[in-house]
Amino acid sequence: MDGGGVDRGPAAEATILRSLLDNLDVVVWAVDPKGNFTFHDGKAAQAQADITGKCAFDLYPEEANVWLRRALQGEKHRKVTEPSPGVFWESWYTPVIGEGGEVTGVIGMSIDVSEAQRAQRDLAQKVDLIERQEDVIRNLETPVLEVWEGVIALPLVGILDSSRAARVMNDLLASVSRTGARYVLLDLTGVDVVDTATANYLIGMVRALGLLGASGVVTGIRPNVAQTIISIGMDLSSLKTLGTLRQGLSYCIRQMAAQKKAPAF
Repeated sequence: MDGGGVDRGPAAEATILRSLLDNLDVVVWAVDPKGNFTFHDGKAAQAQADITGKCAFDLYPEEANVWLRRALQGEKHRKVTEPSPGVFWESWYTPVIGEGGEVTGVIGMSIDVSEAQRAQRDLAQKVDLIERQEDVIRNLETPVLEVWEGVIALPLVGILDSSRAARVMNDLLASVSRTGARYVLLDLTGVDVVDTATANYLIGMVRALGLLGASGVVTGIRPNVAQTIISIGMDLSSLKTLGTLRQGLSYCIRQMAAQKKAPAF
């Protein structure tokens, strides 16, 4: 006992260790240079069979013993292993170095993290499912359809915000480049609200199509949307607009037919 009245002797350390082993949900273990367990105790070990004297390399698959082997070579580690299917342990590996610098064994502490790992796997699976669902939704919200030779259509539904507009434009330009389409029908039949930002997105799309040699035609503007466009003073004069998708397709077919008949110079 030192001058402060605190006992720091071996007996006190043993008492502290015993208290930790009995109350914390951990396993404290030690192996000799050959991997034989010389110590295996702790609250989490109480439900397990006593493996003292047995060799870790015989008990567990090789992939679970990789880090123990490296610790026996002098490397200190903290790793999560799966010694049996669905059972995960997070372990700390501390090499014991003898007076001559050689490794005389490994002392470790392990915590059962199976529940946390399962929760993490479940979360990863849910995130993967959400991402796949988002891919499906993105494909559904930008369904580029080839409705005639040289003509593709993009029915727009819902709200066209900046992030969606960027996706729509990327998909649309890629489709034009892939199919060599000369006309693109942007159908607004499913769009209930059009504001200045939406109009700017449409104008931007038509301009981008022009850079690829395609012409954009806007169809399906609803009466209430048309009233909104007039009331807020939006200028869509630069866009070719028609009442329905059918009218738009007829227009494109006539334009292509006229271009074929036009004399070449």
